[in-house]
Amino acid sequence: MYYTYVALNRSNQFAHRETDWTNTPFSKPPSQPPNNLSFSAQVGTVRETSPLAHREHSRTLGTGGLFVISLKRVEARHKQMDLLAKALNLDFTYSDATDAKSSGVYGLKRIERIIDRVRWQRNRLDEEDLKDGLVVAGNHPKPSDNNPNLILDAFPFKWSKDALDNLADPLANELGISGTDYWTMELERSDTGDGLDEAKAWEARHPMPAHWQDETWRKSREAWVNPAFVRNNMEKSQYITPAEVACTDSHMRAIREIIRRKLDSAIIFEDDIDIEFSIERILRHEWPFLPPTWDVLYLGHCWSATEPDQPLINPKATYLRKTRHTLCLHAYAVSLRGAYKLARFLRSPDFAYSRPIDHLIKDLVQMHYLESYTFVPALVLQTKEEESQIRVGQTNSAWKDMSGEWLVDSTRERIAMVRNMTGGV
Repeated sequence: MYYTYVALNRSNQFAHRETDWTNTPFSKPPSQPPNNLSFSAQVGTVRETSPLAHREHSRTLGTGGLFVISLKRVEARHKQMDLLAKALNLDFTYSDATDAKSSGVYGLKRIERIIDRVRWQRNRLDEEDLKDGLVVAGNHPKPSDNNPNLILDAFPFKWSKDALDNLADPLANELGISGTDYWTMELERSDTGDGLDEAKAWEARHPMPAHWQDETWRKSREAWVNPAFVRNNMEKSQYITPAEVACTDSHMRAIREIIRRKLDSAIIFEDDIDIEFSIERILRHEWPFLPPTWDVLYLGHCWSATEPDQPLINPKATYLRKTRHTLCLHAYAVSLRGAYKLARFLRSPDFAYSRPIDHLIKDLVQMHYLESYTFVPALVLQTKEEESQIRVGQTNSAWKDMSGEWLVDSTRERIAMVRNMTGGV
């Protein structure tokens, strides 16, 4: 049986990276990898390889852990990630994604509760809002003169005290419970029974309109929750989907796990990716150039055409640039301080779940609440070969085809080469 993976002529696209590879000793690949080698060793011999300079291999790429956000029910992606881990000799920790098709605690009920609370948050002006001189009842919204679907200052907005008070020293205090943690507390505690009275009391103090539970109303356009951008500008022609909320919630839960384990740094992957085979060698070279105050590091990205124009953060660096406008979260690292900052800002009620997760983080970067850096070119790409779990019916390959972003040395191509040579399955 023969296996194929699209191999493209990338010599011209990566001509500017020639200095990465010159004067580097390569091991020549054999015509066929010896069968007595491990799978990762076979993958390493099918193509010219730059060695790790005899350094000890790290199964977590030098971080505290590698987390893969994955839906349990999508077994094909899980198997692909297992194969990548085996080929690169890495340890992946799987983080179960929130699933809109599940009836469990982290399923559809949770997603619907979150969407209802986003709508509720925007509709209300509580006593604290009214005391704020910048927020006055009746001054929202303001339709745009240029775009009838664009609403400026569409709802009252303020950052949570929790996020701002801990910004200067994110590690000084534990997270505790704040903001949107209360939105899903009743569902979570119903599963265990612990602290359920507190959760029910919060729900009783913050009731939602009864008609929101009417199925006919929920299917109407009136029930739409429109996505916001920047802070509280809103696009009326679109609405936040359950899949987008599930994706945001999945990333937030993975970030919380990094905090729970107190990992100095970690990498979060989505499960539809391909990885640069030399990722460990590249990370070893680039990581020392990061300042100690870094929060987020994009290993993969999309719609980031402006990033190559940014200067390298150090004359000796080859890839690292300051983030300017980066979307997609299929591969990114976070420091512990970055994880704390993300957790607090992403649970700030006027901001939380108000747009897709990559836009939430992009906006935090552009508002200078996060210190972020980007690998250019990317070390991890989305394969975009299967149907998107966010936009059903789409493979979303347009940006990839347009950008010409391809890996120099694809691990998945190497896997296909080994299988073709050995007849493996």
